[in-house]
Amino acid sequence: MNILKRRPTLARRTFLKGAGISLALPWLDAMSVNSRSVTTAGDIAPNETPRRAVFCFFGLGINGRDFTPADTGVDYTATPILKPLEGVRREFTVVSGLKLTYSGGHVGDRTFLTGTNTRSAGAKLRVSCDQELAQAIGRQTRFPSLSLGIKRGTGFGGYYDQTLSWSPSGTPIPSENRPHVLFDQLFRQDTDESLNAREAEFVRRSSVLDSLSDEARRLNGTLGVDDRRKLDEYLTGVRDLERRMQEEKDWLRKPKPSVAAIQFGKEQSLDPDKSGLEYRRYQRLMYDVIALALQTDSTRVIAYLARMDGSDGTGAWKDMGNPYNYHGMTHHGEDADMLKWWTQADIWYMEDWAYFLNKLKSIKEGDGTLLDHTLVAYGSSGGAINAHHNHHLPAMLAGGARLGVKHQGHLIKEDVRLGNLWSTVFDRMQVPLPKNFQGGEADGLIKELV
Repeated sequence: MNILKRRPTLARRTFLKGAGISLALPWLDAMSVNSRSVTTAGDIAPNETPRRAVFCFFGLGINGRDFTPADTGVDYTATPILKPLEGVRREFTVVSGLKLTYSGGHVGDRTFLTGTNTRSAGAKLRVSCDQELAQAIGRQTRFPSLSLGIKRGTGFGGYYDQTLSWSPSGTPIPSENRPHVLFDQLFRQDTDESLNAREAEFVRRSSVLDSLSDEARRLNGTLGVDDRRKLDEYLTGVRDLERRMQEEKDWLRKPKPSVAAIQFGKEQSLDPDKSGLEYRRYQRLMYDVIALALQTDSTRVIAYLARMDGSDGTGAWKDMGNPYNYHGMTHHGEDADMLKWWTQADIWYMEDWAYFLNKLKSIKEGDGTLLDHTLVAYGSSGGAINAHHNHHLPAMLAGGARLGVKHQGHLIKEDVRLGNLWSTVFDRMQVPLPKNFQGGEADGLIKELV
């Protein structure tokens, strides 16, 4: 009887050490339980490959007349806006007919991943589903999640949000909007000096949070019922900060992945908060860095507010000759020139989306690709029939072939809640739905996809 002696597999977090440096290895087939040698490594076992989710929001909707196919199934007739995706036709499903109860108008951004009417007077702010995923699987990566946007910060207190991500205590999580800064956060190696400074900052922040918690507990006994509830919400936010800070501290001394540097060029033109934004170059570099973040397993959950409600933040292709802003085009009043440019603008945005999907598809991972192991959602809280309705939302789920997604090309789910698409993402991520998911704005899966 012959017994095959198997070489011990490499640990998932393996580091090369020498000459005073330590580099994290990328995922190698030799790290797989199926591997028998370094030179004849087997495929990555399905239970080892990370499952990932990316949620992308495009404010103000889309020109639904030139986006939504007239027919269904995998052989649907491509519309003008979908034609840039012909090369990945079998890798995504357009889901038509979805709705949000608490959306419409110009401020559906906050509702997109939370499902709830959080802008109404007295409404309780609640967690977004990307953060619920991060709670479930985020401890396995340096960054439990990434919150990105076309604008930096949260926008909280203003009319429009600049983030899709809301913590368990209902506080907004700031977005990063500069690809070169994001790259540094993910991959720039820290010096001993910077690490010591950050450790000192952890001590200072911990002391401040401890002081706040102690003072709040002393105050609690002097308050009425309503004030105690508000104070408890505040302390929940403090605990969120403590948890996130501890997660950051746990990874502090672990080397970041070593990747080839990206040549970003003129950085001011990659900052949407400054003048001279070169949008196409900017957007594709953002997608490049997002792909690297996923490929190196730096994170498995990303929320990206790619275009804002109201003032879209992207420039709406002015440099390509578009004479209108995006918001103005959505209120076209049947003006033929506006409708023409609206479709053309959406085609250009879709070309960048095709670039992203093809980027993920080009990266081999085990017996598939990065796209096969990633669920990538495209959507808006503004309806596709006309400007900013809360129904017939433009929505698309791409990737996930190795996660069991069965793409349908074009699928009509009339009057079904958007939260059901997020429930389907959780199902394919193998993460149980949290209690009160989407504030009740979900009641099942998109069964055709699973």
